[in-house]
Amino acid sequence: MRLYAIRLLQLLRRKQEGFWGLLFPIVMATLFFVSFGNGVDPEKMSAVPAALVSRGNQIFERLLQEMDGAVLNLNPMEEEEALEALAHGEVKGIFYSEEEPSLTVTSLGIQETVLETLLRSYLENQTMILQIGEQNPAGLIPAAAQISRYGDYLESADINGGSMETNLGYFYALISMACLFGAFLGMTCATEMRADQSPLALRRSVAPVHRLSLVLAEMAAAFTVQFGNVCLLLLYLRLLGLSFGGKWALLLPVCALGSMAGVAFGMFVGSAKMREGFKNTVLIGSSLLMSFFAGLMFVNMKDIVEHHAPLLNRINPAALIADAFYSISIYDNPERYRRNLFLLAAITSVFVLTGFWRLRRERYESL
Repeated sequence: MRLYAIRLLQLLRRKQEGFWGLLFPIVMATLFFVSFGNGVDPEKMSAVPAALVSRGNQIFERLLQEMDGAVLNLNPMEEEEALEALAHGEVKGIFYSEEEPSLTVTSLGIQETVLETLLRSYLENQTMILQIGEQNPAGLIPAAAQISRYGDYLESADINGGSMETNLGYFYALISMACLFGAFLGMTCATEMRADQSPLALRRSVAPVHRLSLVLAEMAAAFTVQFGNVCLLLLYLRLLGLSFGGKWALLLPVCALGSMAGVAFGMFVGSAKMREGFKNTVLIGSSLLMSFFAGLMFVNMKDIVEHHAPLLNRINPAALIADAFYSISIYDNPERYRRNLFLLAAITSVFVLTGFWRLRRERYESL
């Protein structure tokens, strides 16, 4: 505990790590908010282009047709034609009017969320709508009007009165980047345990302290600082108006695992036999590259990767963190949320074990 407390104070005094771990993400968040703060009003959206593949569910088809022109720009198509139109961006989704209707989309945004909301509303009220269609077909119009109130479902992504359903992805990727920037703390800890790279590490190498105790104290202190940085970033985003669906209790495990992943990645790189300048280059480049694939520079990048190389999203900590946020605030998908946490924990474990194995094995003939 004493080792942890001493190391914690030392890390808190480091200005460079404090800049990358806290100040830089806050500056980025401010710039994002200035750029995207006005958002898009869901009540003023144009009709969402969607394809309809007819497979016999007349009630569902008629319900969609009642919304055509107001909420939807509905285009009946054959499946092959619809898939081609979806791939070229001519439609945002494909409805299949089967006995159990389904929807296919290839990206995430306000319009895709509208389509998903319409389908979910239908499925939740399917029995009632079937009865209306059979007993009083004229009643489908009010039913369609009720389902088409999609603006109410976007309130969780509201910022200063404007929907940010698409632009929220930039903030998710920003939080992912902030978590990964814990790698600078992790690398500092690893470097200061290598006697050939740091005078402090040289003194530590002859101290009567078990190596495992030293590594655990270093990681715990670095994690504490980084997790605190990410929590402060979340608080700042909350002050800017981001709600994240109001499920703050579910955000903390994601941020905790993400912070640990960043620290562990830094320990993994810092324990390697490379020059410190090259290690910094590796950390900055890899963190920004992973954040890019999570949607930091182009919000739809994560969906493009998911479509063409889904495995990359499964091994990219930044994408897993961002997707966990999507699972909480947009999809409301506990299974997907748990999967992201499990994969993030697995990747973190690999980094931790590899870094510890490298540091434990260090021996020096002379210094």
